[in-house]
Formats: sequence, C-alpha cells, structure tokens
Amino acid sequence: FSLRHLETMLSTVALAVLDSVQAFSAPAMRAPARSSAVTMFSEGDIGVLPPLGVYDPLGLIETRNMYRYECMEVKHGRAAMLGFLHIILIQAGARFPGYLSPTAGLKFADVPSGCFASLEALPTAGWLQI
Repeated sequence: FSLRHLETMLSTVALAVLDSVQAFSAPAMRAPARSSAVTMFSEGDIGVLPPLGVYDPLGLIETRNMYRYECMEVKHGRAAMLGFLHIILIQAGARFPGYLSPTAGLKFADVPSGCFASLEALPTAGWLQI
C-alpha cells in the first residue's frame, strides 16, 4: 500500500465511524411543526416529519383510507422478504425433494438457479396453472 492509499482508507473509516455515532445522539429540541389541513395524524406518528409535518404534496391522504395502504405495505414488505430468502436458499443449493412435473420428468433439483434459466425450464402446463 502507498501512503496516499492508506490515508484514503483511514479517512473513509473515520467518516464511517463518525456517521454511525450520529445515529445514537439525541435530536435537537425544536418547536413542534404543525401540518396544515391534515388532522388524522398527530406528532410522533410514523411518516410525520418534524420540519414538514405530513408530506402529502398532492393531497391524496384526505381522499383515501390510509390504514388499508399501511396494511398493504406491511404485506408487500413481508412478501419481498420471503422472496429474498427464497433467492438466498436457492443459490445455496436448497431444493425440494420430488418432482416439479411428474409427466415431464422434471425434478426440483433439475431446475437451474438463474433467474431466466429457471423461468425457461418450467413446462408450459406449469405456466398455465400459475
């Protein structure tokens, strides 16, 4: 390593440490910001930002049921986490025992782990069932 490279590495590490320390510091006390026209949210709710209040530039919150959207966001987040876990397990080599398509003689272990390769390996009847 050269001296210049070492200085760059040390400054990067120092900035990363300083940035992580700020996450544990208490926020500065400010006067509470009031949002205009939206009354269903209160200070401290998720999504209510101190300098802005409720960020809704198009005014869509007043016309929609936000509880439904919150539930859908949680549901889609869980589905995304399961999808991520599925990719990790497939790449690690975990496969179900048995046949994916007994008539075509295709086992779960025969399906490749690549994104497009695995989609191309499915028989047409399997796509029609989906």
